[in-house]
Amino acid sequence: MDHARPLIEDFPAHPDGDPADALARAVRARRTALGLTVSDLAARSGLPEAHLRTIEAGHAMPTLSLLTVLSKALHADW
Repeated sequence: MDHARPLIEDFPAHPDGDPADALARAVRARRTALGLTVSDLAARSGLPEAHLRTIEAGHAMPTLSLLTVLSKALHADW
């Protein structure tokens, strides 16, 4: 049984595609630009590595509070 969540791009009302995928790319790009590993980001943010890997894979859409933690850990203003 496949429990994969549907991509937002499957819904015509969302013109920008899948926001989880866009967030995944942005987090991974910022992390690597800072020269951080997932382990480094986990230590900085206090979030479990498995959770960060899920976000970077585009399989999760974090809450606003989690995005705030990530933003601070990545020194980002997004």
